[in-house]
Amino acid sequence: MEDYFPESDFTNAQPACTKNDMNEESLTRFNIARHMAGVPFVVNSAFRSVQHENNKGRAGTSAHTRGTAMDIACATSSDRFIIVNALLKAGFNRIGIANTYIHADNDKQNFENVIWTY
Repeated sequence: MEDYFPESDFTNAQPACTKNDMNEESLTRFNIARHMAGVPFVVNSAFRSVQHENNKGRAGTSAHTRGTAMDIACATSSDRFIIVNALLKAGFNRIGIANTYIHADNDKQNFENVIWTY
């Protein structure tokens, strides 16, 4: 399987992180989803430290802190459909949909089989 996510995708994310911060199984699933989608996955956010989450007033327990989540930029409804469809087919069972991005994770520590909006 091709690796669609160069290190720069993570160093340019907000906050910056490294590819090694990501959970290996999750990153494999993101590559599968990207392959199936056939459209770019621009990484807005990936791994976030507990300290970063706490500094933002959050509990620090999100899937991002375990490297199982990614927020992917999305500007059009047709790309949103393509991306969400590919993420579901790749095995992601936690999807959040916002106007400008899609959150996806496969974190076992949170409720599974959910889709929410922001």
